[in-house]
Amino acid sequence: MDISRIHNRIQPTARPFIRSARVAVLVGACMFGATAGAIADASTTSDAHTTTAARTSATERSAARRKADELSRAFRDAARTLAPSVVTINTVSSGTPPHAAPAAAGTPGMGRGLPPRFPGLGPTHPQQGPARGTGTGVIVSRDGYIVTANHVVEGADAIELVLHDGRTAPATIVGLDPGTDIAVLRTDAQGLEPAEFGDSDALEAGEWVVAIGAPFGLEQTVTAGIVSAKGRSDVGLATFESYLQTDAAINPGNSGGPLANLDGDIVGINSAISSRGGGNDGIGFAVPGSVVRRVVDSIVATGRVARGYLGIGVQPADSATLAELGITGGAGGVLVHRVEQGSPAAEAGIERGDVITSIAGRQVRTPGELVATIGEIDPGRVVDLRAFRRGDERRLSATLAERPDDGAPQARQPARAPSDTRR
Repeated sequence: MDISRIHNRIQPTARPFIRSARVAVLVGACMFGATAGAIADASTTSDAHTTTAARTSATERSAARRKADELSRAFRDAARTLAPSVVTINTVSSGTPPHAAPAAAGTPGMGRGLPPRFPGLGPTHPQQGPARGTGTGVIVSRDGYIVTANHVVEGADAIELVLHDGRTAPATIVGLDPGTDIAVLRTDAQGLEPAEFGDSDALEAGEWVVAIGAPFGLEQTVTAGIVSAKGRSDVGLATFESYLQTDAAINPGNSGGPLANLDGDIVGINSAISSRGGGNDGIGFAVPGSVVRRVVDSIVATGRVARGYLGIGVQPADSATLAELGITGGAGGVLVHRVEQGSPAAEAGIERGDVITSIAGRQVRTPGELVATIGEIDPGRVVDLRAFRRGDERRLSATLAERPDDGAPQARQPARAPSDTRR
């Protein structure tokens, strides 16, 4: 057989197939190249998106970290500013203070003269024999005046201060004010760093605060929280109540120590906690700085605290009474059930059955608010009152007298005027 002839017959048909195969391979290669390019492009785009997202996430984390660092720095700066002014107070007492109520059994850290649900933050004093206790105070003048809680030092026979730098010094009581649970001490120690008072009236719920003290004897302990509420009255801790409530951790031993804003300025003096077991449950009470300053100034100047006096007995006004008088919207008020003869209230024309809703421009919704408001006003001042009587609104004015002494001794020694009360 002629092989060449067979080859010639086969080749014309084979060549188009080969050419087609070559074209198919070329097209396939192009398609593969395009697909590979598309995959590569998609991969590059995905990587770009991933990189962008990572960068965005890193930026967000960095911004969040900066904010956290700024807040941490604010706490740190406040603590550094305030710490040199904070002192630990160690007391020795021979027995139960004259105005103390026994502590509730089984409640550690119970303060003196306070209800079991609201232990003070100072030392526990047993009924018999000498006792040692620990509290906190804050220096408010370079020449030795120190503020603390009344229940920390009342009845103490000896008081020792432990300063920020570790020095110890004795202190004496200048004056006590059980009505607000504030006391003023004085020491002859030198090189003192006083703290400043901030504007406690300008505080709002939700603002950050720090506390420094000696909880359970642990000196210079710093804690932070917020102002939970303002103007807490009718709590049952003292006669004159307008507390700042805070969730900053405060415990037995913090009593008398400062509650401060983030500038390191005093906005309150820690007084008590609401606790089931004697420790921090997130509800602490501090005497507002504005009240503390008034008490301190009065004690330093005169050895005592003079307060306004109206001469009435009041009770909460129920909702039915308020509704009959047209008092709505939760405004509230207090019902007068007694008016003392010859008192400023009698002279002003206040009568039994009146409902008082404001004094000196401040709304009063509870008996505690009324007592605290009048107690913060100096005797001799004329105050305007808003009251309702048998459905009619009355505008009255009263000249406050001085509140009679509650029978509690206040001054313990003649006071000396400080060279400065602010740094």
